[in-house]
Amino acid sequence: MNFTQNRVLNVLSSSRNVRDFYSNNSLKNALLQKAITIAEFEKKVILVRNLKKASLVERLLIMQKAAKATKKVSAELGIPTEFFAFLKNSDYLFSFFKELKRERVDINTLRQSDVYAGYDEHLSILEELQKTYFTMLKNSGFYDDISVCDEFEINFDFIKHYDEIHLQIDGILSKFDLEIISSIAKKCSVFLNFTSSKFNQKTVSSIAQISGLKFDIGKEYTLNLGQKEIVSQKETSKNHTIKIKEFSIRSLQCAYIFDEVSEFIRKGVDPKNIAVVLPDESFCETLVNLDENNMLNYAMGKSFKNENIYILLNALKTSLDDGLAYSFDDAYLEKSSSLNSIISLLNYFKFPSEIYQRLLENYQQKCSFERFSELLWDIVNTLEISSDINEILKNEQFVLKQLLSDNEFSLDVILEIFLMKLKEISLSMVGGGEVTVLGILESRSKIYDAVVIVDFNDNLVPHPSQKEMFLSSSVRKKAGLISHLDRENLQRFYYESLINRAKFVSISYLSDEEHIVSRFARDFDIYKDEKYPQDSYLQALNKESANLDLSLRDIILKHDFFSYPLSFSRLDTYNTCKRKYYYKYILKIGGYRNFADETKANEFGSIIHECLRAYFSKFSDKFDKNEFYSILKSYKNRINLLDFELFKLKLDEFENIQNEHFGSGFKVIECEKTFTSKLCGIEITGKIDRIDRGLDYDLLIDYKTGAVNEKSFQLAFYEALYGKCESCYFSFFDNKFIKNGSNLDTLKECINSLKAEFSSEVCFERNPKACAYCDYALFCKKELK
Repeated sequence: MNFTQNRVLNVLSSSRNVRDFYSNNSLKNALLQKAITIAEFEKKVILVRNLKKASLVERLLIMQKAAKATKKVSAELGIPTEFFAFLKNSDYLFSFFKELKRERVDINTLRQSDVYAGYDEHLSILEELQKTYFTMLKNSGFYDDISVCDEFEINFDFIKHYDEIHLQIDGILSKFDLEIISSIAKKCSVFLNFTSSKFNQKTVSSIAQISGLKFDIGKEYTLNLGQKEIVSQKETSKNHTIKIKEFSIRSLQCAYIFDEVSEFIRKGVDPKNIAVVLPDESFCETLVNLDENNMLNYAMGKSFKNENIYILLNALKTSLDDGLAYSFDDAYLEKSSSLNSIISLLNYFKFPSEIYQRLLENYQQKCSFERFSELLWDIVNTLEISSDINEILKNEQFVLKQLLSDNEFSLDVILEIFLMKLKEISLSMVGGGEVTVLGILESRSKIYDAVVIVDFNDNLVPHPSQKEMFLSSSVRKKAGLISHLDRENLQRFYYESLINRAKFVSISYLSDEEHIVSRFARDFDIYKDEKYPQDSYLQALNKESANLDLSLRDIILKHDFFSYPLSFSRLDTYNTCKRKYYYKYILKIGGYRNFADETKANEFGSIIHECLRAYFSKFSDKFDKNEFYSILKSYKNRINLLDFELFKLKLDEFENIQNEHFGSGFKVIECEKTFTSKLCGIEITGKIDRIDRGLDYDLLIDYKTGAVNEKSFQLAFYEALYGKCESCYFSFFDNKFIKNGSNLDTLKECINSLKAEFSSEVCFERNPKACAYCDYALFCKKELK
């Protein structure tokens, strides 16, 4: 047996690769070589004397102070310096400065690359900010992963423990990375393992530059960097068994995954050597919900955002931000005519009213850590949470304590910061199968026998690089910075490596009006998978589904239309669509109850009615927009913001038109008044928005926040209810009075016609022209999707 100390260090791209390295080598009859990640390697191989690594909170606070000390940061760069807003935008600054430092590009180089001088002032501000930040950071006794590029030295005490260091190169090497590797290669044998592809030439050219060697595309290399010698090379394999299938429904790809994995296993592939790759990792949530047999394990874990405590905290923040009135009501979902999604959620959690009131009272107030902690655990204790979740909350609470020790914030800001931290947490998923589900980054350097890739669409493969905030693509290219194309090609390289290393590859994509297959698919020898139609996968996901009869049938029956007082809305429903009348008044199926902004939009008209009724109960012969606005403001949180602002713009004109109307002798005598009467021998009923008395006649007014149908029977119906009068609409859209387009005689003809029609059976047919905004359209047309 060989017990000689192993002095070889393997540096790999991810923790998963490190685990696999130890797993694959654990049975060898020798001491294991050591393996660590590239991130861990960088921490160990460089050191900064006399300075301490700044925490995320510490560097954030110092950057904020530097931004406040730098003129025009807010005005010219659009980055606010107030802490809460700065917190949301600071990533742009940190990533920008880090990229410059790691690529050894100074801001003066950027100026020379900007041929049109379009960024000159911005660059000057950024240069001043960078200098101020580095000075403040160092004066505070700190360094970070940006300033380390200027402050570091190689930790040769760590290097001397190894005779060989093998680095697996997958990503793009910065100039800072190359400096470190080159320095180490002078003291220790450094071997670089990498593949040369047409998609990673940015990386290959960097290696060529420091080694003085040339590398051919389509080969795998091992390079002794110190000796500048190619130790080994071989042709990269090319996969010719790649099949692709399109789906018109995205979730059907889950059934495709399960079927393909089962097929691979039947072919003898070890489940541990099968991978499912998700270009969009959020698709994991759909996959988990359909993975009833726990076939898969999920490398990306699950987001903390799906935990009940996060959902509750986020709902509370939204509710408190909007100033919503909440009191626990166990019957809210059943009895409320219009639903608010946030209030519904708080009621679902049975959140105590007294705690909500305490939060509301403290929300805009300065808040100590102790007070926040007390309120937080009041909230947490309303739920049952696991010990793991409890521990996470305590850890994040401790980080927050550091921040609040030197800063004072209101409760709303503290809660936002706390939620931002929780949102970034990923929880491990245990209890799954042996087949791994992972994102493309996790697949780096991995070799699987069989691979399934879903969502192979043009908008995801490669995933578009995020737009750089400060520099255009042309400036970045001239300055030698990594371009958007470089980043996207790197993704292509990861997919290419994964696909070509596998024996079997199955790809699927969504095909509809908005999605097409990735153009990158043309780079492979692909054939269409036509083994099963889409319906087969649909049936696989719905094994116990009910057999629905979706055939359209006529509805014919006898109905007493005049068995109870006729309202205009009931009459209008029947005249608009007989089928809608059948659902609403015969079957008594309630209309769709909207949530959130949909409710706000639908409530706009009724809220304006309420406000005008409240106003005219005090003032009957004049209109004062300021007095009315004070009433309207109390409803602001219930109105869609756009509708609210547009209505405000029309108040001046509305005031002039109303006062001109009152000036001609009218005054308001009733609002929202209900009447009953008889017409053609039948009882009718209705509520009139407003009744004005003039010098010679009474005027009925019906408010309209939407379009006015001048041929409607509505005003004639109200005239029949009231008696001798005149009538008109007032359109808030057009800001004017609109006269009635129908008359009482026409309405009487309609009533008499309905009497004859309902003397026998009636066919309640559907009017296709009325389907667009109908609550019943989905099941009426039987378009179940």
